[in-house]
Amino acid sequence: MGSRHTLVRPGDRDDAAGVVVTADADTAVTVVTVRGIWGNALRSDAFVAVRKVLGEHPAALILDLCDCQDRHAAGASTWLTVSRVAAAMQPPVRVAACLSPRTALNGRLVRMGGSYFLPVFGDRAGAEAAVAAGGPVTDRLRLSLPPHPDAPALARNLVTDACGAWGLPEVLYPARLVMSELASNAVEHARTPIAVIVTRRSAALHLMVCDGDPRMPVMIDQTDEPPSSLWDTRGQGLRIVQAASAAWGALPTREGKMVWATVCPR
Repeated sequence: MGSRHTLVRPGDRDDAAGVVVTADADTAVTVVTVRGIWGNALRSDAFVAVRKVLGEHPAALILDLCDCQDRHAAGASTWLTVSRVAAAMQPPVRVAACLSPRTALNGRLVRMGGSYFLPVFGDRAGAEAAVAAGGPVTDRLRLSLPPHPDAPALARNLVTDACGAWGLPEVLYPARLVMSELASNAVEHARTPIAVIVTRRSAALHLMVCDGDPRMPVMIDQTDEPPSSLWDTRGQGLRIVQAASAAWGALPTREGKMVWATVCPR
């Protein structure tokens, strides 16, 4: 299941300039595609996109720079920094770039010794093969569920199975809580089949719930007026997710959306 998040400047067409992020929940490989003339605006868009991607801690990151017009190779230091930050993460994030070998950017990356930190390939297929060579993500459990009231309980059980298999008792209860809220929101609001994914990130758990509703989750503002009854209390789910996780977010997908959260030991 792939997801797509686009950053474009007003007035630009999506296929003309900007940054497009495509995430695949099944392979945990994310592609950041940069199009247009490299400058301050495009650099800012790329920085925001890459920071968001690394916050989700994918297994691998592909930088598609084939349509990035950087005649003075000004972005070389940016891409090398990205690759070094990704390599320092635990576990490390594999990074590869696709870029024409005849460009000034490719030449400067080679002169800066970037091939050691950032392998560059002439097309997307080569970069994808390179990151796939690192092997599949084995510390990953996935479960497909119907939009049934029992789905949150089954999603919590998947977290329990993951923590037991991977020896992560410290994140068991907060991760179960977060997963329960994410799955409950999907069942209540999306009302479509959902995919629940639990991935090990060193001593942390990365949780994802994918559904078929394109509407993004919204944190409801709390008013000073107390609810008339317990049943009127709304919008607490995402606040629980925010409090119990180190980070959380959402991305649109071709089928709907993907909501994720990372739970770390306290």
